[in-house]
Amino acid sequence: MREPVIWEIPLPEITLNEVFQAEGADYSRRPPQPRTVKLHQRMIDEAAGLVRPTAIWVEVDVTGTGVGELFLEDGYKFSSSLLPKAAGTADKMLLIAITIGTAIEDRITEYKEAGKISETFTLDACATVYVAKAGMTAMNRLEETYHREGLKTTFPMGPGHSYWQGLDDMQVIFHFLKAEQIGLHLNDSNLIIPRKSVAMVMGAGTDLPDFQGKTHCDFCSLQTTCPLSKASCRIDSQNLREL
Repeated sequence: MREPVIWEIPLPEITLNEVFQAEGADYSRRPPQPRTVKLHQRMIDEAAGLVRPTAIWVEVDVTGTGVGELFLEDGYKFSSSLLPKAAGTADKMLLIAITIGTAIEDRITEYKEAGKISETFTLDACATVYVAKAGMTAMNRLEETYHREGLKTTFPMGPGHSYWQGLDDMQVIFHFLKAEQIGLHLNDSNLIIPRKSVAMVMGAGTDLPDFQGKTHCDFCSLQTTCPLSKASCRIDSQNLREL
C-alpha cells in the first residue's frame, strides 16, 4: 500500500441550472421569477468564497474475490454485489475521499438558525453541486494518472447504494485513507463528517471487464431520486440522503 496522497482541487464552476436541478426544480415550462434568480446567483457567489475542495486517495492491493466480496491487503474486504463483477480482476483498488470543507456547512447552519429558509435551501443545493463537481474533477485526475501508466480503470463506486448495501465498508475505506488528514471522520452511522463530502473506490489494472459507457449510476436503484444525478453529476456519496 502506498501512502495516502492529498490533492487541492481547483474550484469548479457551477451554474444556475445545476443548482436548480440539485433542488429538483423544473423551469422547462416557465422561467424562474427574477427574485429567485437573484437569490440563487447570490448564493452561488457566496458559496464560491466558502468551499475548499480537497481530495485524499490511496492505492490498495486486491488479493482475491468471493461471492459478493472483494478481498484487499491486510485481511480487509469489501462486501458488494457489483465490485467482484466490475473490479474482480483489478490489481489495485483506488480509494478516494473528497470534501469541500466545513465553512459552507457552518454558513448553512447560520441561515437555518436565523430562519432564512430560502437561503438555507439554496446554499445547501450549491454545496451539493460543488462537492459533486469537485468529486468528478478528482476522479478524472485519478483516472488520467493511471491511464498514463498504461492501466485501465473501472467506473467509480461507493458504499450505500443498492449494489453495495450498508455503510460498514466506509470503515475499511477510512482505515486505508487516513482521511483525518483533510478533516474527515465517520460518525456512529458511518456517514462522513463534514456532511458535504464523498468517498468512492475504483479498480485499476491491465485486465478489466468492458463496461464502456457505464457508470455506477446504471447499477443503482436511486437513479430517479439522486440529487447529484439531477445536478448532471455522475458521482455520488455514501451519505446521499444527507446531501
